[in-house]
Amino acid sequence: MTVRRFIAGGGWFAWTLLLVTPVAAVFFLGSLLAYGQVKGQFEAYRNLPEVTTLAQLDALSPGQTVLVRGRIAGAGGEGDGLLIYQERPAAGREVRFGEEFPLVFPPFVLELPDGALTVTPSQSRERVIQHELHTLPAGDRVHTGFRGGDTVMVQGQWQPGASPGLAEATGITGGDKTSLFAEWDVAFRRLVWVRNGLGMLTLAGVLALAVEIRRRKQTSSAPEVAAENSPARSTVKG
Repeated sequence: MTVRRFIAGGGWFAWTLLLVTPVAAVFFLGSLLAYGQVKGQFEAYRNLPEVTTLAQLDALSPGQTVLVRGRIAGAGGEGDGLLIYQERPAAGREVRFGEEFPLVFPPFVLELPDGALTVTPSQSRERVIQHELHTLPAGDRVHTGFRGGDTVMVQGQWQPGASPGLAEATGITGGDKTSLFAEWDVAFRRLVWVRNGLGMLTLAGVLALAVEIRRRKQTSSAPEVAAENSPARSTVKG
């Protein structure tokens, strides 16, 4: 049975099956790839140690990626008082073509109960800011971020020595590991539901196509069988 005959004989139902099933299959394959990547990153971040003191950091290997929770040194940054911030469009304002909203993430000192360490942001990897503690207007934009005295959690690579620090810092948040992973867990579960839903839709489409094709074949072969078993055909054979 050709595709043209299948569509002509099935009307809207055939069209729906032929259109929905391949699209669902493509999205299902995409969700499988996304699931694998997100799951790998989720497990990697889950295993990152969260520390709050230099003594805990000294027990780690140099270069190990770690989450450090401490207090930003100083009494605030220049201008609006924010030291680390993300520019964003003001509420209700449309984003203009080619408009950029930079992330200001300079080196800073993170104070811990038993000392301090210098945080150096990465220049080659994407940096992320989350759960900002302050939102300040800046014309038709807003700045959301952190100032001196705020307690934050930073992700970076531990560098021991006379002047200990975190190198290649890629993230800063006003939350802690527990709250952060609770949010990621919700997002991960939603991705699982999407993957499962697309998988069921794809399977249902394939099964419906198979059933419909089989039904069409049986329907098209019925007249031929009836003709062979007709009285006139039997008389001729006799």
